[in-house]
Amino acid sequence: MIDTSVLVAGLTENHEFHALARPSVVAAAEGRIPGIVLAEAWAVLRRAPWNLDAATVTQALGPWMADNRIVATPEDAYVAVLRAGRSLNLGANVHDLLIAYTCASAGLPLATLDRRQATLAQTLPGLAVTLLLPGDDRSPDDVSRASRR
Repeated sequence: MIDTSVLVAGLTENHEFHALARPSVVAAAEGRIPGIVLAEAWAVLRRAPWNLDAATVTQALGPWMADNRIVATPEDAYVAVLRAGRSLNLGANVHDLLIAYTCASAGLPLATLDRRQATLAQTLPGLAVTLLLPGDDRSPDDVSRASRR
């Protein structure tokens, strides 16, 4: 599965990581995606810098607009995320952890362009996480430690 960072980059040609994300988005168009990713992508694409109109966003997200294509976040994930919020110092990235829980509960891997997302997602046992950033051979944990220095 892909997160919002990959979906937005893969759908917008003038995104700096479009070429990197596009293959993952094309592959994801045949699969399932967390509902929270679709909602977040809708919001991101409708505001600056993209400012896309609702019809364009509807068309872009069209491949996933069917009940059997959307993976729902399990109820217990919300409880787990809210309980972990303080220890993980969650803020606006609370959605990232919900996306990770959704992928983990569905037994599906997660691909992201977001280092913070990758670091959070790797806290979940058994979740395969891929950080798609170019030239960054470090694990998300290494990236997280380096950013705190």
